[in-house]
Amino acid sequence: MTVRTTEKDTMQQPRVSIVGGGAAGLSAAIAAARLGAGVTLLEAGARVGKKILVSGNGRCNLTNLSASPSAFNHPDFVGPVLEAYPCEGIRSFFGAMGLLTNAEEEGRVYPATNFAGSVLDVLRLECEHLGVEVRCGFEVASISKTTGSSGFEVSARGSETVRADSVVVTTGGGGSLLAELGHESVGTVPVLGPIRTDTEPIRGLSGVRVKCAATLLVGADGVTGGTAVATERGELLFRDYGVSGIMVFDLSRHLEEGCVISIDLFPDIAAQELEAVLAQRCATLSWRSAETFFTGMLHDRVARAVVRAAGIDPHTSAEVLPQARLAALLKGFRLEVTGMGDAAQAQVTRGGASVEAFDPGTMGSRLVDGLFAAGEVLDIDGRSGGYNLHWAWASGIVAGEGAARAALARAAGNADGPRGVE
Repeated sequence: MTVRTTEKDTMQQPRVSIVGGGAAGLSAAIAAARLGAGVTLLEAGARVGKKILVSGNGRCNLTNLSASPSAFNHPDFVGPVLEAYPCEGIRSFFGAMGLLTNAEEEGRVYPATNFAGSVLDVLRLECEHLGVEVRCGFEVASISKTTGSSGFEVSARGSETVRADSVVVTTGGGGSLLAELGHESVGTVPVLGPIRTDTEPIRGLSGVRVKCAATLLVGADGVTGGTAVATERGELLFRDYGVSGIMVFDLSRHLEEGCVISIDLFPDIAAQELEAVLAQRCATLSWRSAETFFTGMLHDRVARAVVRAAGIDPHTSAEVLPQARLAALLKGFRLEVTGMGDAAQAQVTRGGASVEAFDPGTMGSRLVDGLFAAGEVLDIDGRSGGYNLHWAWASGIVAGEGAARAALARAAGNADGPRGVE
């Protein structure tokens, strides 16, 4: 084989290879290059950052003003990373590259251009400015320690091999690469997506949106009981297979077998107060029937579903309606969960390399010196609303910095170590 060298190689510049050209990979490449490492970014696809372009419905929800460890499944591990790069740190990271950002409702932060392409553009320009070598169409097949040294060989499915002093794995498919190096993985499942439920109670509701609170219960006995696992509030969308909407996506992170979703259609009114409201309504609108009783109070199709769930004849006079039963349904309209909805609609995948074998201070492997990981390759997922992209940026920066420092330290101790591309 022929070894190709560059001017940087002849100067023995410490080399860092980044596997995966997504959000975490691009931020890792920039962070490593800023510390003086020679960086090669390896992407299997035809271009980097494809997922960035479609995030946030094409707007790219960069981060969230409320980004905190509690929004993630492993808060203790995420904590040091978010402490190093909180929301303002991520905004500053992009601001230094010329990207202006705005915070909108519920703390979501978007580029001022309202266009995800702007985010990718500043990342690509910064990589070019810093001399990052971007190699697309490079599908990594293996990562191995270099024989007789502490460096790495990153091999493509062809015959090409990139040598590096340290490596950062950031791609979701990189779990198998880490497994070959001794890292255990947690099985992957789609999360942040719609939920399938029993469809009989919501027959005829597909397409209807309601402002409500919803609680995920486990151990529910019929229409009563159960222990609350998680509660979300916002807009819920009924679908022909179940329920959707951002609040449902967040609930999906807590799904367990045998769950029930309890929908509170009037979260701002206490149960007793709501029963009093219904009693007054029965008195003043006694001339109405059950099928028109909720007109002006509920969407007509939701009203029909509630009356049906209560087992009430639509022609029943309003003055004799069971107020307590109706109040209980309005505060707890229950749907049995049958599983996650279409996986293609899920925003992220839970699972990946176990975080126990990584140092959150550097994102470095505790098993293999010089190996780092960031982003979706690790078993980390967060709420909807910019949290998962925040994790990608922040963990990528920390990993890139850690990898650069490791490469610099190795170069200082072994100036003749192998570098370059075969």
